[in-house]
Amino acid sequence: MKKNILDKKSIVEINKNLCDGNISAIDIAEEVINNFQSSNSSQNAFVQFDDKKIIESAINIDKKLKTIKCPPLCGIPISAKDLFGVNHYKTRAGTPKELPKKWESQGPIINILDQNHALITGKTHTVEFAFGGVGINPHWGTPINPWDSKNHRVPGGSSAGAGVSLCTNTASIALGTDTAGSVRIPASVTGNVGLKTTKNRWSTNGIVPLSKSFDTPGILTNTVKDAIYAFAELDKTSLYYSAEKNQKIQNDFKFTAIICDWFFEKCEASIYEEIHQVLKKIETKNKIKNIQSIKEIDESYNLFTKGGLAAAEFASFINGEMIEMKNTLDPNVSFRIKDMHTFSAIEYLQRKDLLEDMGKSIQDKFKDFDVIISPTVPISPPTVKELEDQKKYSEANGLMLRNTAPINLLGLSAITIPVALDHNKMPIGLQLVTPAHSERKLLSIASQIEILIGNKYENLL
Repeated sequence: MKKNILDKKSIVEINKNLCDGNISAIDIAEEVINNFQSSNSSQNAFVQFDDKKIIESAINIDKKLKTIKCPPLCGIPISAKDLFGVNHYKTRAGTPKELPKKWESQGPIINILDQNHALITGKTHTVEFAFGGVGINPHWGTPINPWDSKNHRVPGGSSAGAGVSLCTNTASIALGTDTAGSVRIPASVTGNVGLKTTKNRWSTNGIVPLSKSFDTPGILTNTVKDAIYAFAELDKTSLYYSAEKNQKIQNDFKFTAIICDWFFEKCEASIYEEIHQVLKKIETKNKIKNIQSIKEIDESYNLFTKGGLAAAEFASFINGEMIEMKNTLDPNVSFRIKDMHTFSAIEYLQRKDLLEDMGKSIQDKFKDFDVIISPTVPISPPTVKELEDQKKYSEANGLMLRNTAPINLLGLSAITIPVALDHNKMPIGLQLVTPAHSERKLLSIASQIEILIGNKYENLL
């Protein structure tokens, strides 16, 4: 078995080495399995990991490569959050039971990975039904953030195992979903890149829903360079692909950024300081404007704190399709929907209309600038033990979701990139926000920043 074929290797490098015959899919599979065996007891990224399935897939990939041209994601090890339907894998969505068979059916994202002959490495842990920002799951155990295994700091949620799978080299791309920050939060606190696409850009078919209004599939990668490469292939599932495919992603894109004080109001001191040091580097080549607040951000966050749309949609799903799961829900999940029976249809529709209007309003404001830059998560990830207290859990969950949730409510696109370490030596993420369906501009800005300040291997490790 060839060794170290994944560690600090880009997706391009892995794919090229496979296509050139320097390594085999079996080599990749064996390294993934070895990495899993050496890390899972201490990190617990996966809820389902099957050595035999991985080896079988690798054998089939090697056979295919004798007769076909090597696709862009061929052989790339990819983990899937346990909301995605994947052939031959059960779907539990973080619950103690298997969901009905229909939730094992694959959607467009998994199908395009199959067409690429990618190597699915397993199903990663999620907060039950993806309803939480810290990453805790009492049914299956909470993955351990690899940056502080000793104190068992949370990995971020709801895609709790996704970032951990990247850190342990059991995946080079991790599939997640983002309803209020569930890709960006785990990416941020595990030192990875997390891309949240615009709502409805990538299909949610074949994915267990939390909120039909706000769920968006997303990806976690080690670097922006990897995110750009993966996006290019996965975006072929988008209805917007044909119109946008000739738009190039540029790493020398000069931009005007807005820094809004609101995003920094709850920041811990070390995060505040590190982010501002990064902003100074960014400002050497770009224009940055500071403003106190953005009306639409303030108002959408106020709606978020009241509960409502996502909670109401989830309550409807549970009471309609998953009623048998209701009595076994994680108390932290059931607590968030306990009052939804009093939430009227009129109020629901009024809030939807209000958010739609606010989304259009903030889109117009982007005529004056290119991107909003903020901390992704304003606090250092707490320990699991600290969150055993219900009040402390609620406080931490709210803070971890604070800077990301308004972005979903307003229908914007966003990415987080790793930029520094906080006072606990935990990763800090920088959130970049652009208008709806401006992913190529977003990735161009992220690419330039990564070149300016370095990727995670250069500025964190």
